Amino acid sequence: MAPRTFTVATSVQDPLTADRLVELLQEAKLDAFSRAGGAASSAAFASASPAFWDILVPTESFEQAETLIRTELQEIERDGEANAKAAEEEAMSGENPVAE
Repeated sequence: MAPRTFTVATSVQDPLTADRLVELLQEAKLDAFSRAGGAASSAAFASASPAFWDILVPTESFEQAETLIRTELQEIERDGEANAKAAEEEAMSGENPVAE
């Protein structure tokens, strides 16, 4: 069996999004996995770099994966905007009064 090469299809900033994207790609019958990076420093007193998660796919599946990922990230963004708007409207409605 010939070795396979994998390519980073995208990088995301949180593990839940990484899991969601890997699951989406696997449902589309693509081999995919995530790899954590960042959040470490080689110097004792240096700040840690921000954490990120790379989503890797077989190189031959990169274009298909990129299309699926782009669509899913747009949906995640729309959902986030809708949720933020709903939370703002709920806060303004007075349904959840703040205790004084």
